[in-house]
Amino acid sequence: MNLPWLKNWVCMLAPIFVLVGCGAAPDYYLLPAQSPTAMRSLAPSQSVVVTDFNLPSYAQAVEIPSLQHNGVLALDRDANWADEPRRAVTRHFSEALALRLGSLVATDPWPAYSQEPVYRVEVAVDQFIGTLGGTVSLRGQYFILRAREGTISASDRFQIDVPTSDVSYVAFVAAHSRALEILADRIASRISGRALPTS
Repeated sequence: MNLPWLKNWVCMLAPIFVLVGCGAAPDYYLLPAQSPTAMRSLAPSQSVVVTDFNLPSYAQAVEIPSLQHNGVLALDRDANWADEPRRAVTRHFSEALALRLGSLVATDPWPAYSQEPVYRVEVAVDQFIGTLGGTVSLRGQYFILRAREGTISASDRFQIDVPTSDVSYVAFVAAHSRALEILADRIASRISGRALPTS
């Protein structure tokens, strides 16, 4: 059976299928490594274990979320986190805290070190979002507990706002990183009982 119209229809659709199947791959972004010039260590403090950050559901998505000017939260399928967000956030914060305290800091579960942690840090994040070319906001509450007793040693709510340097995702991700480092500044100061030196 000769159906020329069907052959022509298939030929017309073929380029569309090729375009859909060969779309550009998304870009993947890591939280940038911390600059050695920004590392401000206090006198060595006691060991700390950091539990996984409690993040809002949108902040756990592989697509990088951002707020639009109309207030809508969008997940960009073309801009993804290169690592699982909860893991990346927790480990970046832990590294920042270790650099500032000058002591042993590790994520939960505690590795088989000879010494047990003295403190446990828990962070509940209410908001971790921003606008491209605008500001990234990190808001929530942290708890510093005596690891052995499980009693709260200190707790406070926080609101950290970091401006982005331009409208790129590189700048957007860098602002996320800086917000976590500012939180590490504050918690390191509470654990050590001393203010961080000014830069």
